[in-house]
Parts: sequence; C-alpha cells; structure tokens
Amino acid sequence: MPASKIVAVLLGFPIVSTLFSLLLLNKGAFSWTGLDFFTAFWLLITFWYLAQIVILAKVLKSSGWSWSDIGYSFNRRKTAYFVSGYLVFAFALLGFVEFALANAGSDPEKVKALSNLANLTPKSLPQRIVFIFMGLAAGLCEELVYRGFAISSMKSRGINQWLASFIAAFPFVFQHGLKSLDQFWWFFIWALVFGAIFIIAKRLYINIVIHWLVILSAVLAILQTLR
Repeated sequence: MPASKIVAVLLGFPIVSTLFSLLLLNKGAFSWTGLDFFTAFWLLITFWYLAQIVILAKVLKSSGWSWSDIGYSFNRRKTAYFVSGYLVFAFALLGFVEFALANAGSDPEKVKALSNLANLTPKSLPQRIVFIFMGLAAGLCEELVYRGFAISSMKSRGINQWLASFIAAFPFVFQHGLKSLDQFWWFFIWALVFGAIFIIAKRLYINIVIHWLVILSAVLAILQTLR
C-alpha cells in the first residue's frame, strides 16, 4: 500500500470528522431542516461514515487490494445477513427501552443532565432510531479503517503490527472529534483493545460486533433517567 494513501486516509478522515464535530458548538446549525439538532447531526455523521467506506473501497481497489486483504472476507450476501442481525438486535433493544420509558417515565432534570458534549445519549425516539443506523455505519467504518486498513497497510510497509495498532489509535481518537477531547483515554484504550483483537483473530467480525455493542450501550444510557 503506497504510503501516500495510508497518510491520506489516516489523517484525512479524522480531520474531516473533527471539522464536522465543530457543529456541536452551534446547536442552531440544522434549524433549517426542521429536525432537532442531534437527529440532523447524526444523519450527517451516518452519511460521512458511509462516504468513508466508499472512499476506502476506491483506495483499496486502486492499490490492487480487496476487503479480504484487510480482514473482511464476507461477500454481499453474508454482509446482508451480518447487517440484518445487527438491526434485529438493535431494534429489539430499542423496543425494550421504549417499553421501560413508557411504563416508568423519565425525570426531565435527569434528561437535561445528559446534555453535554461528552455525553451524546440519544434522548428521544427519533434520535434513537437515527443513532441505531449511525451505529451500524460507525462500527463497520471504524473497524475497516482503523483496524483492518490501518494495521494491514502499515504492516505492508514493514511496520510491526503492534506498533501499527498503537499508531492507528491516535487517528481513531480524533475520528470522534470534540467528544474525544473529553474522553481521550476512553477512545485510546478501546482502540488498543480492538487492535489486539484484530491482530490475534486476523478477522474484523469480532471487532465489528463488539464495536456495535459498545455504541448501542448509549441507547441504554437513557434508562438512567427513569423516575
């Protein structure tokens, strides 16, 4: 893999993500959409994650690589089953959350306390639905980019895979923008954990599933506001 492409992906993606995250400082940025800020923001981020996957696919193809070269060997049919499994689980989880909220109710003061840059818990049903789809794209994209591509491409340049995992942890942190500044160690340690899993398993499926579960835990976080 050409070094220029490695640098372009591992610097370019997190830089753009960080720029998008600056929108968190202007909660009126999406008022023209008629949607609440976080619903619109997460829709934008979902499309950005999908765009990163498309760009990565072009980078791999132009270098003579395939998805299997970075640890993802599912064909389209298996990928469809994989994604469907996530959606079934995620919406079952959403059903549980909505049932709990409907029967117990939530404390408005506790909900308000969740509103900060470091805690982006989806607080309404529309937000939670969009968040589920964002989580789907995020889990796939971040593992493909910061584990599969990052580690495999740096390894192809003669860099030790454990060192590559450590290096890739930094752009992974900044992939999360402003939020990562408050929770640097949270994202950095998870990056090292995911890197170790990938190096040992040599496949991304376990990484993606665990990543999805970590993201979906934010949907459950709203339960702490129950009366």
